[in-house]
Amino acid sequence: MVFMDCIQAKSSCHSTVVDLCQNDVTADVVADDGVDADDDADADDVFVQLRQLRANHLWLRQQLTQLQRDAFQRRLLQQKILYEGRAVLESKLRQLQHKHSRHWGL
Repeated sequence: MVFMDCIQAKSSCHSTVVDLCQNDVTADVVADDGVDADDDADADDVFVQLRQLRANHLWLRQQLTQLQRDAFQRRLLQQKILYEGRAVLESKLRQLQHKHSRHWGL
């Protein structure tokens, strides 16, 4: 019962982790001697489609992760620019305070 083992194991798996049981699509398939060739071909097509769906899922996860990284880097860069601009303005304010012997709050 590989399927039951996979269900029990999923409770401890992270959503981005590919379970080992997902990779073995033929683990629960038992070959019968009386199976038609058409049924066997249909089953193979289903397994091929399942592998393609899993590959697409992994690709989409990778793309999503990359987009999240890019968005995070853009936010960090924007924050850096804002902090640098703030530092420049504070420096100018301090220079003006010193020049005019005044004290304006920061």
